[in-house]
Amino acid sequence: MADRGGTPLPTVALANVIVGLPKCSPCRSTPPRRSSYMTTRRIMLARLGQAGAMVSLPGLLLAACGEQTPKASPTKAPEAAKGETAKPVAVASTPVPAPAASSTGAPKAGGTIKIALYQEPGNLNPYLNVQNAGNVVRNTIFGGMVRPNEKGEYVPDLAKEVPTTKNGLVSADGKTVTYKLRQDVKWHDGKPFTAKDVRFTFDVIMDPANPVTSRLGYRDIESFTMKDQYTFEVRFKTFFAPFISLFGAILPAHAFEGKTAIDKSDFNRKPIGTGPYRFVEWASGDHITVAKNPDYYVKDKPYIDQVIFRITPSREVGIAQLKTGEVDVVWNLIEAQIPEFEGDKEIDVWAKPGVGVERLVLNFSTPTGERAGDPTTKHPVLSDPKVREAIELAINKKLIVDKLLYGKTTVGTSPLSTGWAAPAIPASEFNPEKAKKLLEDAGWKAGPDGTRVKDGVKASLTYQTTSGDKLREMAQQVVQEMLKEVGIALEIKNIPSASLLGTWADNAPRAKGTFDINMWTTNPGIDPHFHLFSYFHSSQIPTDSNKGEGQNYARLKDDTVDKSLDEAGSTPDLDRRKAAFERAVKAVTASRAHIFLYNRLDVDGARKYVMGRTHNPWDNLAWDLENWWLSK
Repeated sequence: MADRGGTPLPTVALANVIVGLPKCSPCRSTPPRRSSYMTTRRIMLARLGQAGAMVSLPGLLLAACGEQTPKASPTKAPEAAKGETAKPVAVASTPVPAPAASSTGAPKAGGTIKIALYQEPGNLNPYLNVQNAGNVVRNTIFGGMVRPNEKGEYVPDLAKEVPTTKNGLVSADGKTVTYKLRQDVKWHDGKPFTAKDVRFTFDVIMDPANPVTSRLGYRDIESFTMKDQYTFEVRFKTFFAPFISLFGAILPAHAFEGKTAIDKSDFNRKPIGTGPYRFVEWASGDHITVAKNPDYYVKDKPYIDQVIFRITPSREVGIAQLKTGEVDVVWNLIEAQIPEFEGDKEIDVWAKPGVGVERLVLNFSTPTGERAGDPTTKHPVLSDPKVREAIELAINKKLIVDKLLYGKTTVGTSPLSTGWAAPAIPASEFNPEKAKKLLEDAGWKAGPDGTRVKDGVKASLTYQTTSGDKLREMAQQVVQEMLKEVGIALEIKNIPSASLLGTWADNAPRAKGTFDINMWTTNPGIDPHFHLFSYFHSSQIPTDSNKGEGQNYARLKDDTVDKSLDEAGSTPDLDRRKAAFERAVKAVTASRAHIFLYNRLDVDGARKYVMGRTHNPWDNLAWDLENWWLSK
């Protein structure tokens, strides 16, 4: 692996940060057998036949091209100020073979590329942003100590090398980690990047006034010591296995004048980073523009001069713009849209297995009143484990995959669809008759309208996802009809991505716990600890007392999950970690705090003249945008 400019760099597999390489192989869940569906199946097949036709929607797409979003006054970027490596180690196993870069001939510099995003970020601060669309933009602007490559290895970014015990940057007990920084890095305003910025970032994360999404791992740091301008050392209270995932994005101390309160800062919409592109402007509802960083530490990179992230109301509008050439790339297509481009001589579809899993998230706490989201309360319907089990039994995941996703992926079984730590979890059973009996035996009796009732409480729930997402909207209709068949009523109430997936300070429903059922996708990293701990450990439930820290939106409290994840994060023994993750994942799936619908492919569309891109299942579309170039 070469760094962003072609200089050979050490690549470090996850296991080799401290211990030897594990024996592992990617695993995918086995799809369930098709079950008889009877009346509901006929209803769904009829509906799915219509829904399948809706995927392309050529008439709507043409009409959508003419839709106009009012242009807001853009937010301008601030004025720019004037002014020996370790040997490579073994490569870790990867979830999918890395595809060859999409390039032909020698890279050509220059040009502007337009990328359609169907979600608008809420902000661009890496410690406040909780949206995948925001992460795509952020990837072009910010840098971190290390980053994952397409092979599932950690490679240096702002650090000169990846800390390991072999190169002496990790102590024998694993509790002290030293980072040596590159000395040729500048912030986008021309100021030098130093260890002071890393220290400031740590202070920002730990400032209790900031509603950061998570302090996981940072709370375990006992001391942070600046050895010199380009060297710092962190000492952990106890061994913390996934330490390498910390400091993934660094903030500029000078931009905040040393003040660590960041929640209301203009920086969140006008960021300054060290990445290959610098922020130019943000016109709300229309576009975000970044331009080539002339001081980027990699020589002759990036190739493309300017990137415009075009905000579109839906994937379908983005596709229409891709076909007309109004945009060059469309981010995050759905599997069912792949056939639409078969035989297209102007457009490539980048489709590879990813690590994201689409899921239903069930709220265990009361969703209304002054105590909404309080983990000590109980949801009037979903706190009943029999109801949660019945919900999963009533959903024919295979039908959704076959009809809405054209059979391009597999049903979901757990939060880890693949990777070295993913256990083999059998697919859930589809059995609506069993679901009905469970509900009946648990005291949920059918009312006059068919909706079940227990102790005066109706099994009637709101069902939310991101508005404008056609696949999710169709999946909602399917799930709604399936649950109606067993006596559970769902009311669909969708809201924009920035609202649903926002922060505690934004009063976002999933953060505040003011929801019944959410539906969205999230992706684990190479080391699944952060992902599993953040979403399922009881310490990560957002509350008033912790100012919304954590992503355990289901409000799950499970001793087996907590103890297993605590063990997985505190031992260097990979076999023990894998076993602990397996116990945690099995407990999560049994709890049905999340019901996993299907495993996502990474699907993006691009005009054929877009070159140089490599797929990375562990990161997003823009992870290597500095390597892209235009052949036209």
